[in-house]
Amino acid sequence: MKRISIAILTGSIFFMLSILTAEVREKKSDNFLRTNDNIQNEELRAELEGLRDEFNFERSRIHDYYSKKMEALKEARRNEMKTLKTDFAGRKELLKKKYAGKIRKNQKMKFTEPVKNTPEKMKVSKDKKKNRKN
Repeated sequence: MKRISIAILTGSIFFMLSILTAEVREKKSDNFLRTNDNIQNEELRAELEGLRDEFNFERSRIHDYYSKKMEALKEARRNEMKTLKTDFAGRKELLKKKYAGKIRKNQKMKFTEPVKNTPEKMKVSKDKKKNRKN
């Protein structure tokens, strides 16, 4: 019991150390515009920051434009589906009215001869026992 508890304690310590020492990497959205920290020229650094801000603005503008366009297309598709459904519902009603008098009535079937495989004939009497082959 003592060995098991020591093994569990050691394993949990190693697990906690691995979690604590793991580096947290943040996702950078524009890696190709990343500025080098070793750049000494302040004017260049300021221009690169401005370029990155302009890129982020243009990227967000493009995302907004296409998201609006997709919403408009989705709405157009919904409207087309609604009109298609109403059109086919109207055509269905016209067909029902056209064939309203010709609905088939179920007639009861007349049996002249009993069917050979009726359940009564298939029943085995309880007196007879089946012979099993071993």
